[in-house]
Amino acid sequence: MNSQLNILLVEDSETDADLLIRFLKKENIDFRYSRVWDKGTFISALKEDNHDLIISDQSLPMFSGMEAFRISKNENKSIPFILVTGTVSEKLLTEFAKEGIDDYILKENLLRLPSAIKHVLIKKKNEQLHEKLEIAHKDINDSINYAKKIQNAMLPDTALLRDSFRESFILFKPKDILSGDFYWFKKEVNEFFIAVADCTGHGIPGALMSMIGIEKLNNAVLKTKEPSEILKQLNKSIEIALCQSTLYEHSQDGMDIALCSIDKESSILKFTGANRPLWIIRKGQTEVEEIKGTKKAIGGLTMGISPNFDSHEIKLQQGDTFYIFSDGFTDQFGGEQKKLTTKGFKQLLLDIQDRTMSQQEKHLNNFIENWKAGTEQIDDILVIGVKQE
Repeated sequence: MNSQLNILLVEDSETDADLLIRFLKKENIDFRYSRVWDKGTFISALKEDNHDLIISDQSLPMFSGMEAFRISKNENKSIPFILVTGTVSEKLLTEFAKEGIDDYILKENLLRLPSAIKHVLIKKKNEQLHEKLEIAHKDINDSINYAKKIQNAMLPDTALLRDSFRESFILFKPKDILSGDFYWFKKEVNEFFIAVADCTGHGIPGALMSMIGIEKLNNAVLKTKEPSEILKQLNKSIEIALCQSTLYEHSQDGMDIALCSIDKESSILKFTGANRPLWIIRKGQTEVEEIKGTKKAIGGLTMGISPNFDSHEIKLQQGDTFYIFSDGFTDQFGGEQKKLTTKGFKQLLLDIQDRTMSQQEKHLNNFIENWKAGTEQIDDILVIGVKQE
């Protein structure tokens, strides 16, 4: 109690009021006070001044301390309230607890008043802090949920993939409300572009990067239809957007990405990756054909050096299946604190090749939920699978 307290004293007895005042002064409590003893002046005092503490006698003429407390609550005043009473019965104690009286003091035990004042002031301060934190938490969650709507609006409609490839799926499981992983599609006459990207971080930072990435991919595909050139354009755009061409005021954030284009007439798949691979499981085969991406992320501090991204061209046959994905699935810890690993994920996909793509999606989702075994999801999860018909 370092600052002066403004106390509202509700006491009809001049003698008892003087006793309380002298006692508080004796305890070196710095305070000023105003005194009331009937309902009307009490209500007026509540409206006219901001009090730090109310100390009220329980027994007042045509008025009671309990009634004063109820009036204070009805006026939405969260003022700490200490009741002073001559006697206290079990019934009265039950009523105090039910109403939420901050504390009570027996007149014969005023020595406890200083500690009671300190206690109720700290208690009220903590309650007010908790209330502010709850309001702040709600505001933040409301903002994040609204941002989720914006992020979802920027993601392409999943129906676009299924309309072009009936046997396909998207397994998308953000770690938080917002995601640092994103998927991207673009249909161009007979050519269809599919990308899976894993941005730096997750949650809000990852989501900001994902929205930049989606915008820059949309711009890049207007300039070129070659996947390797699209990534080159994307890399340049991210560097400019995040001021990564200078040592000053720069960000080293970026993303890993797997990008495919599929010519539906020729069944030619072109693949370019930045730290992400393409997996192909040929019809009837028991091994995963892995095509690795270039060991270079999109974005980061390159000081004007524009990297090239390797391009791969693959002929797909009917019944072949390909997968692109972020690292969230393979890196997820299970109940025994073991990662699934790339090897485990490959075997999992091989084991479900006899299933439809819709069934594969359900199986992968159920598997990763069971694998987590109650442990926290450590990263965003995104897997896209497409079967050539």
